[in-house]
Order: sequence, then C-alpha cells, then structure tokens
Amino acid sequence: MRDESTGEATRRRAIQLGAAAASLLALETTSTTADPSPPPRDRSFDEGWRFHRGDAPGAQASAFDDSQWRALDLPHDWSIEDLPYATDTNGAVTADPSLLVPAEPPTIPGLPDVIGPFDPQNSANGGSIGYTVGGIAWYRKEFRLPRTGDQHVELRFDGVYQNADVWLNDTHLGFHPYGYTTFAYDLTPHLRPGGNVLAVRVDNSGRNSRWYSGSGIYRHTWLTVTGPVRIPLWGVHVTTTETGGRTTASVNVGTANHGTGTTRSTTRVTIRDPRGREVATRQTTTTTSQGATSETTLELAVDHPMSWSPETPNLYTAHTEILVHGRKVDELTTTFGVRTLTWNGEVGFLLNGRPVEIMGGNVHHDHGPLGAVALNRSEERRVEILKAAGFNSIRTAHNPPTPALLDACDRLGMLVMDELFDVWDTGKNPDDYSLHFAQWWQADLTGTVLRDRNHPCVVMWSLGNEITDNTHGARGAEMAAHLRTLDTTRPITLGGGSTFTADDPSWQYVDVNDVHYNANGKGYAQMHAANPAKAMTHNETFPATIHQDVTFAAENAWATGTWVWAAWDYLGEAGIGKSMIPPVGTAAQIGDQSVMPGWSIARTLHHGWGGFGYPYPYFQANCGDFDLIGQRKPQNHWRAAVSGASPVELLIERPTPPGTEQVAVWWGYFDELASWTWDVEADHPMVVHVYTPGDAVSVLLDGTEVATGVPERAMATLTVPYRPGELTAVAYRAGREIGRTALRTVGVPAALRLTCDVRDLTTSRDDLAHVLVEVVDEHRRVVPDSVVEVAFDVTGAGGLAAVGNGNPHNVDSFRLPRRHTWHGKALAILRPARRPGVLVLTASAPGLRTARLALPVKK
Repeated sequence: MRDESTGEATRRRAIQLGAAAASLLALETTSTTADPSPPPRDRSFDEGWRFHRGDAPGAQASAFDDSQWRALDLPHDWSIEDLPYATDTNGAVTADPSLLVPAEPPTIPGLPDVIGPFDPQNSANGGSIGYTVGGIAWYRKEFRLPRTGDQHVELRFDGVYQNADVWLNDTHLGFHPYGYTTFAYDLTPHLRPGGNVLAVRVDNSGRNSRWYSGSGIYRHTWLTVTGPVRIPLWGVHVTTTETGGRTTASVNVGTANHGTGTTRSTTRVTIRDPRGREVATRQTTTTTSQGATSETTLELAVDHPMSWSPETPNLYTAHTEILVHGRKVDELTTTFGVRTLTWNGEVGFLLNGRPVEIMGGNVHHDHGPLGAVALNRSEERRVEILKAAGFNSIRTAHNPPTPALLDACDRLGMLVMDELFDVWDTGKNPDDYSLHFAQWWQADLTGTVLRDRNHPCVVMWSLGNEITDNTHGARGAEMAAHLRTLDTTRPITLGGGSTFTADDPSWQYVDVNDVHYNANGKGYAQMHAANPAKAMTHNETFPATIHQDVTFAAENAWATGTWVWAAWDYLGEAGIGKSMIPPVGTAAQIGDQSVMPGWSIARTLHHGWGGFGYPYPYFQANCGDFDLIGQRKPQNHWRAAVSGASPVELLIERPTPPGTEQVAVWWGYFDELASWTWDVEADHPMVVHVYTPGDAVSVLLDGTEVATGVPERAMATLTVPYRPGELTAVAYRAGREIGRTALRTVGVPAALRLTCDVRDLTTSRDDLAHVLVEVVDEHRRVVPDSVVEVAFDVTGAGGLAAVGNGNPHNVDSFRLPRRHTWHGKALAILRPARRPGVLVLTASAPGLRTARLALPVKK
C-alpha cells in the first residue's frame, strides 16, 4: 500500500465531495423519506436504474413494465460485459441467463467460441473496436422529488454513447447523437408530483468508431434543482489577467429568470485561495426579464496570487451567490487557477512566463477492464501514474473527456489538450458522427468549451484529428471563429492538419500548427520556416522514435514538444503496437527507426507482424507506455533515459525464432522485460538493451564484465550469453559512473502478493481500489513470465468491479472472479459499497500461497 500523503488526502477529499452528492439519493428515488438537511443544487442521479440489452419497443411509455429488467447503477458500459450468449474457455455460461437476447448470432465453422465480451463474428467493426459488440439498449428510472415551492429541475448527462433519445413521463425531451459531449434537459414542465419515469434509448449500432467506444450511459448523470431564478448551466466563467504586477479575476455570471415577471437580483462573488482563505468579495445588482438570461462581470483583485502549474497546482475557488430580496436563491462554487499562457513561433510555449517542453501522451477514454465506465478514481489514478512517469500533458484523443479527468488534472497538475472531434462532415466509418456533424457541431463545440474553459489544466483546444474533408479550410475557419467567441485565453490547433504541408489551409485559422509522425523533424522545420510566427506541436509520435522526437523538440523552441501515441494501452485498434518479428536483416531497412521506406502497414499485416485490425484474439492496441492495467512497458524505460529522469535502465529482449529478429517501428516496440530469468539453453545469446543518457555502458554477469558499448539515441544494444545469476548494467558519462541497476535470476512461483493503490476506501461509489496481484518466488521476487490463473474472492463492504491483465490477446471475461497473470501480474478492481466496514480480497492459485488484503471502508 502507498503511504498516507498529500496526494492520498487529496484523493479522499475529492471522492468525499462526490459522496456528498450521492448520499442524497433518497431525494431522487421512489422513497418518500425527506432529508432534513438542505439538498444541494447538483445531485448524483446515477443510482436506481433498470437496464435492458436489446431493443424494447414501447419502453418510452411510463406505464411500460420493466420489472424484469436488470437493476444497476451508472456509469455503465454494456459492451465490456460478458455477452449473453458467451461461453468461457471451459464452455460454461458466463452471463446472467436473464439477459439473453431473443436471437443468438450465427456461428461460422472454424471460428472460436464467444468469450466474455468478445465476438469476432458479430462485432460491427472488428478489431477497430476490439471485437466487442454494440447494438441497442434501454435504461429506465423511476423517481420523485419533494416539492419545496417553485423549482427548476435540470437533468444532465456527462456522456452517452451514442444516439441517445430521452423521454420523461411519455414526453420526448430530445435526441443527442454525439457520444462524448455533455448535454442537459429541462425537466420542469414535465414533472409529476406523484412520481416520474425517465427512459433512455441508446443506439450504438453499425460501424461508427475507429477505437473501443463502449456503449450506454457510461459517464455520470446529475440532477440540478434550483429556484426559478438561477445560474444557468456553465453560467460562471472565470479568467485572470496580470497587469503591472496586479492580478485580477474577472468573473462573468449568468442569471436566468424562469419565473414570472422581471426580477431584480444581487450577484455576489467570493474568492478563496488554495488554503481556503477569503481573498476578495464583490457584488452587483442585475435586472433580468422573464424568460431571459442576463450576464454581469465582476472584477476582483487577487493579491499575491499563487500560480497554477504542473509543479504547483494551486486552485482558487469563486463562490457565486444569487440573492433576491436579500434571500439566497442559488449558489455555485467554481474552481479555477491563476496562470498565463504564451504560444508563438519565437518562444514556443511559456506557462507563467517560463518555457515548458511538452512531454505528452495521447489517451483514449476507456479504462481497460472497466471499459468506458468513467469513475472519478479511475481518472485520477491514470493521471497519478502518468505524472509519476514523467508525463506533463495529456491529449484527449479524439474527443472531449469526462469532467472527472479534467478535475484530476487540475488537482494533480497535468496539462491537457482538449480535443473536440475525430470527424467533421466527411466520415471515417459509414455510421459515425459525420452523419450529424453539420447539424450538431456548433452545439457540441459550444457545450464543451463552456463546460471546460474554467479548468486551468486545459492549455489548448483541438478542433479535430486528421480531418479528411476536402472543404476543411472553410469549415475549420468557421469553427475556430465560433470557438473564439467563447474563449480567447487558449490557442486553437487541429490534430495532424490535413495535407501536412506548409500551405495547409489550417495554417489560416489555427494558432498552433500540428503534424503527426514526423521523426527527426522531416518536413516539420520547412513548415515552420514558411510560417515562423506560429508555434508547432507534434501531437502524435511513434514509441519507436522517442529519442528523435524529444531531441528535436528540445533543440527547437518553436517545436513545443511531443504527445506519443499512446501513453496508455486501450481497447480496440487491435494489434497496431504488436512487436514486429520479421526475418533477420529487415532492421537494416529501417535506418533511422522512422517509417520504413517503401514499406506499408498492409505488408506488415500480411506477414503477421502487426498492423491495424490485427486478427483475433488481439483486442487492444498494445502501443502504450503503460499497459491496460497501468504497468510500465519497455518504451517508458527508454523515455526515462531520453528525458534524463533515470541514469540507467536494463531490459532483455524476448528470444525470437531462428532466422528472425525484433524490430521497433511505428507504434510497435521491442518485446522485452526487466528480467534475467529465461527458459533458454546455457550461453544462448540474449539481446540486452541498456538505456541511459550517459556516453558509455558496461554489463557485468556475476561481477565479471561481459559486454561494453556506446549508446546511440540513449540506447546501447549488446549481446550477452545467458547464464543464471545477476546481470548488472553500469552507465558512465565522461568516465564517471552515473548509475547502475541489476537483474537477478528468480526462483519458481511460490506465492501470490497483493499491492493496493490506496490505504482505504470511502463509501462513495466513485471510489475504487486497484489491487495488483503478483506471482513471486520464495524470496518475494516477481516471477516475470509466470502464467497462472488467479481466483478472487471478495467479502465485506464492497465487491469486485473488474479483473484484467496487460496481455493484448488474452480474451476473457472482465467480470468473472478469475484471471490469468501476464508477466507475472494481474489486476483486481474493487468498488466499495455504500456502507462503512471492511472490504476483504483473497487471491489464490493452485500450488501457490494465498494472499489476503483487508481495506477499511470509511464514511
């Protein structure tokens, strides 16, 4: 377990804030018990839903009988769950029989059984979405609200994938196609005092995504209850400016009047510093006509501000109150940071006046074993791990993130490129968002910018990714102009431009230009020379070109850094990061480790070396610095040396069949381990990689020097005959040792070991414990290549949310209480109940000592 720390305390506070809202569920369900305490304006609406997988004609009617539907809490992703017709590897039914769909899919002779959520025969987009299944499903919820005078009630969805139709009490509230944006409905005119029925139909049919999207109401839902005079959704905008050494917070506040007649109200704003101390307050009077929304801006001086940065993520709050006749009718607390951004072709990127080199990573929205389910602790854990590994920026590829991710980045200090779309008017799949883009882009862009613009972590907007529209110059200019009416404090970019040329139309409307996969700056410098006033970014780079890309950015201020594809493994795009094992001599064709001349992804796939849509059972991309369960992968060891974060790292390539070799190219990297335990004959030649920022290395076996080398691109490649013992790598610079590390041959598997990312849990359903199970020998050392099936037993105040490992082709259930280890490791994710107590996890495997972990669950 990790020690109690500032980070742990921050985690608990953040989770408890969510728990406070969730604890008022009694106000939202069919219970008539009233809470004597004043309810908050924003309440979790996640609990107490019913779900049906498959279409259900007539389910929008309030009288529809859903008593046989499954009860569940949101967020929820049905595509990560075991298919109703699935069989596991033993042929046993793995899903609740009550969830069986009426018709079972056809089988094709020679194809494997359907396992867990994976169905290679009936997945609409195959390897792109990880061979999972979408379709249509329904959600319904009954609730009532105690009336306390005039109320305005708004329902908000943080994200539904996709094509969501929503009804309340037989009235169709609306349709929302885009799966990644927040949307809301006014429930007030349609509420019934005796009880209400909400119905949501989600249609994730057809080929609509290039990666695993998940299916359903996979992000949080919220109910906002106020009086008729209120702050509208995203109605507070805070910006800060510094002039002559004086910092001013400009707080723009909207006041919406849903009552009768014109209202005269007072808007009062109080700012508190990161320690919770009041530093400024101001108020003004506003007049708002019936049915209208007025805006007012209050300027508040902030003396001696504490700036926000990745190193010092200081957060201020602006507490806004609306008063009518001296009585408070609404209030909202908005978090913000004091910081300045400068992006241009001369200085590159300055944060608070200081240069920042982006060490970024692209991150898709799924959480591996949890699928697309977006829980606060999942988002926070990923940011913690990436930041500890040296990343300072995330690109939300290729869509707006859940608000919980931005909250975590604010608290922990992680920069964010907030991306809007993967397609515009021209699609990349026949059923994707392009079908709705022309009608919906403005609403989705507007909502995302209004929602996210108070987050200090967001330092750039991206209009889209690798847009293929022939007319994207005009559309892009239109989008950029509209975005600038909403926020002028951040630059705009377009991921990958379009033509990758100096005269690309996007140069005319973006503030920062971007290219993708441009190792060694080929073409990059020429584009900048033609447009010297603008900074450039490298929003997608290969794992195989880390050194070239990072070095080029460091040597050119205008090249503001890199975002590797990807920082974290994700479901879908199956096999793009598969380690390439071609015939000996192929490596010579690669030259500088950039894209191979005359080579193609199709040729790579044909030879079985990797590529998009790699055949089943590959189900995930396998190209991240971290694997699907958050364990470090080889390229991150190289990154640590390239960045200077580590003086020396030592990894050993997995031996390949005779006549073949490993090659790191494109999204793939070497299949290697920090291990000196291999099942090979004595003196078998092992390829050893020593990663270091030094200028010389030496490798010792049991104290005797067996190889020396000079690193190129922070990597020395050596050959060492295998013999069990201790292998040590020593790195030098100018003849002086700068670091050493050792690998020891370990024994046979003897026991299991459990390590948890938290010391305890709260009773919030947003909290999670990620428990790593490792296979260890008698000396408690991890057995690196051990594969055993671990059984999990969970008792007490919570349950098992998911299980998984990092294996890119181990198709299995993420829900059953068992999982095979990969590289000697697997993960169990625990979710607390709503009651305090103790949550106990027991892990067992045949022939190994059992491990047990007990976690307190506290209010």
